[in-house]
Formats: sequence, C-alpha cells, structure tokens
Amino acid sequence: MPGQRDDSLRIRLTALRLELREQIGVVIETAELLLDDAARDARPEFDADMERILTAARRLLAMVDEAFGPDALDAGPIDTQTLGSHLRHELRTPLNHVIGYAEMLIEDAEDGGEGDLARDLRRIQDAGRQLTGMLEAALALVTGTADTTGEANGRAPAGELEALEALVTPEARELAPLEGRILVVDDDEANRDVLSRRVRSQGAEVEVAASGKEALEILRAGTFDAVLLDVMMPDMNGYEVLREMKADTSLRDIPVVMISALNQVESTVRCIQLGAEDYLTKPFDPTLLRARLGACIEKKRLRDREIVHLKTIDKERRRADELLRAIFPPEIARELKSTQAVRPRRYDDVAVLFSDTVGFTRFSDTREPEEIIALLQKLVERQEELAELHGLEKIKTIGDAFMAAGGLLRPMSDPVMACVRCGLEMIEAARGLDPPWELRIGIHLGPLVGGVLGRRQYLFDLVGDTVNTASRVESSGVPGAVCLSAAAWQQIDHLAAGRSMGRVEVKGKGEIEIVRFERFR
Repeated sequence: MPGQRDDSLRIRLTALRLELREQIGVVIETAELLLDDAARDARPEFDADMERILTAARRLLAMVDEAFGPDALDAGPIDTQTLGSHLRHELRTPLNHVIGYAEMLIEDAEDGGEGDLARDLRRIQDAGRQLTGMLEAALALVTGTADTTGEANGRAPAGELEALEALVTPEARELAPLEGRILVVDDDEANRDVLSRRVRSQGAEVEVAASGKEALEILRAGTFDAVLLDVMMPDMNGYEVLREMKADTSLRDIPVVMISALNQVESTVRCIQLGAEDYLTKPFDPTLLRARLGACIEKKRLRDREIVHLKTIDKERRRADELLRAIFPPEIARELKSTQAVRPRRYDDVAVLFSDTVGFTRFSDTREPEEIIALLQKLVERQEELAELHGLEKIKTIGDAFMAAGGLLRPMSDPVMACVRCGLEMIEAARGLDPPWELRIGIHLGPLVGGVLGRRQYLFDLVGDTVNTASRVESSGVPGAVCLSAAAWQQIDHLAAGRSMGRVEVKGKGEIEIVRFERFR
C-alpha cells in the first residue's frame, strides 16, 4: 500500500538523517578544532581552506535537515522525485567541497611532515566518504535504482580493494606529473577551486570557466590538451557543451573528461556516445583523476604527432609529385605515378626541335661558374616558357642545347608550325638577354620511340632517326634562323616562304635538303 510504504520510508529516512548529522558533526567539530589550533600559528591559506570545509559542512547539515527533517517528511506523501534530485546533485556539491579541500590539505600536511595534522584531516576525509556511501544508500532507498554495495560510486568492496592493493607495486602507484594545458569547467566556484588546484598541483597549467558558453569561448581562443567538464550547469549543460565541441572541427580532437555527481550508467553512456574520453563521479579519487587525465593527454599527443606525421607524408608526396613534374612531361609523370613505370611507345609524325646557343662554349671558357650557370638558367627558363606556350613538351637540355617535341604526348593539328613559331620566339628572346645571344634552330618531322631511361637520375627520352636528323638540321643551320628538313617543310610550305640551303649528309640517311624559314605568307 502507498501509505504503508511512505511510513516505512519516512522511518528509514529519519534514521538516515540522524546518521548523516552524526558524520557531518564529525566534520564540523574537527574543522572547528583545527581552526582554533591554527589561529595560534597564523596560516592564512590553511585557515581559508578550513573555512571552506566548515562552510560546506554547515551548508550540508542545513540541506539534510531540510530534505529529511519533520517539515519535509511529515507534510504528506513523500515526493521521491524531488528527494532523488537532492540526493543525486544538491547534497553532493557541498560534500565534494569537504572531501576535495580535505584531500589537498592532507597532501600539504604530509609533505610538510605534519603527521598529527594529517591524521586529524583524515577524520574529515573519512567522514566525507562515509557520507558519500550514505547518500548512495539513500538514493537506493528512494528510487530503488542505485547499487548500495560500493560499486555504484566507483569503489570496490573493501576485501577486493585490499587484494588489488597487494598487486600494485610502489613504482606503479607513482604517476608522472601532468604536462599540458587543462580547462576546468564548473559553475560552482568551490568546485572550480578544488579541481583547478588539484590539477595544478599535479603539474598541469590550468584555466577555468564558470559556464558552458564561457568554456567554448576560451577553447576557441586558445590551445588546450584536455577539458574537465561538469555535467550539471545552468546555462548550458555539459552534454550540450560536449556536443558543440564535437561538432566544431577545431575543437573535436580535444579530449574531454566529464565530472559529475550523477552516478548513473545512463549519464555515463550518454557522455561516451557524445564523444567524451572518460567519466568520473564526484567525489573523485585524485590519483584516478591524474591517471585518467594523463591517459587523455598522452592520447592527444599521439594523435597530434600522427597528424604532424601525416602532414609530413603529404608534404613529401607533394614534393615528389612536383619533382616528377619537373623531370617529366605531365602525361609521363601521371603514368609513372599511377603504374610505377612508363611503357615504351612508338610515336608517328612527331616534330622535334633542337636549339643551340652560338658561341656559348667559347664564352664559358673565360667566365666564372656562377656567371655561366646564371646566364644559362635565364635562357633555359625562357625556352621552357615558350615551349609550354606553344604546346610543346620539353624533353631535355644538354649544356646550352635545348630539345622539345610537338605532337608527342598531346594531340596537335600542326606540330611543325608550332615548332617554327616557338623557334622564332626563342631567337628573339635570346637576343633580348644581357648579354644577347644567337640561337640556331633545327626542326624535323617523323616517327620515333619514347621511354624512360636509366635507374638513377633517369629521364624520359626520345630515340630514333628523327631525333638524329633534327639535331643534324640544327647543326647545319645558320645563327638567328629556323631551319627545317624537307620533310618538315612540306607540312608548312603553303603557309610560309623559305630558302633552300642545299643538301647535307645525315648519318644513316644519306643527303637531305634543308630549308631556312623566311616569312609567313
């Protein structure tokens, strides 16, 4: 019957109130005694923390009386929903303050060799832990959903703890200091103070935010290695902040550890699904906090190093691509990249252009190496630009000689005319340099074979009679002119006027006629 259940619940909660008051009394009495002792020693920082403990304990006592006192329990049917909310969150906030400040003061006392003070402070810490267990039991009593054996607040039963403790070596218990920048987000000032001081004492740099909106502003303005995020906040709760972070590409990789008084599987699962790295319930174990934070920071560092590594790989890949494009014509570079090889091919009707710089060898004999290379670099760069402009593929340079081809890898309606126009502009460009130069240009048309040659310092090259003939036409030409073989001239004689320069001997071909270009018709 509902009435009978309320009566039974009322009796058990009344008994619980007395037990809670007893433990809270231990905290208040011990804190007051320690404050009286400290008043004689003038320790302002210690006094301030003890005052925080005392204030939180008195606040807790008032909240217990309000939640479980006669006015609440005897006023009618017990509102288990409201009572459950008190147990889950409101009562835990001052309790977290008591435990958190007590733990930090214990560490300071132990570091300072004050054993008696540390023992007194442990009375406060132990009372706080007892209160935590009582609140868990009360939550189970009110809602029927919590575990009262100790596992619900993240602690194993005493027997299991002793067995586990025996397995942990002293070396394993000593964790390395935290290194990184942590953002602590909590709307409660005392919670922020305890948590930030705890994390700072473990070696990390800490910033704090009092709300979810402030946290997002700080995160977007700086660089952080991890975030400690409270779930229950008024303006924007932790779930909403976490969701916003994971939707922001600049923030999604920052690990988030949720800190909450909500000790429910559903809350933990929700946070993990939203992308949190971990979830700790208040009051948390300082060593566990450091271990979880350290793991998160290390994971982020590994992720950051992986990103840097991937960027380096991508940068090297782009450099390799650029190098391929610098060595080979674009079509050959793409084939080499995709298949790791270039299949040799026979090409028909390719126009081959050779250019040679008149007098450059003699000029080089009297100049410094730096001057020679600088002048040659300017000339070759200009020839490359013009070859690209007219749709020719640069094949190679040999000293001051330049070789290009038209109609080789890209379709071209009139490769010979493209070579002629390119050759004429190369001549004018060389004359415009300082000092000016004269070029001989030779062009021939015919079939040839192309492929990649060599294992080291390899290049895409052309071989065959057409290449030899074009070279012979160039060497037999005159400075400042474009000369063509008769076979090449036939392709443009209806568009241009030329003058025969007679016949020259070509190895393997006998005599061929050479025509000097004069003008376009």
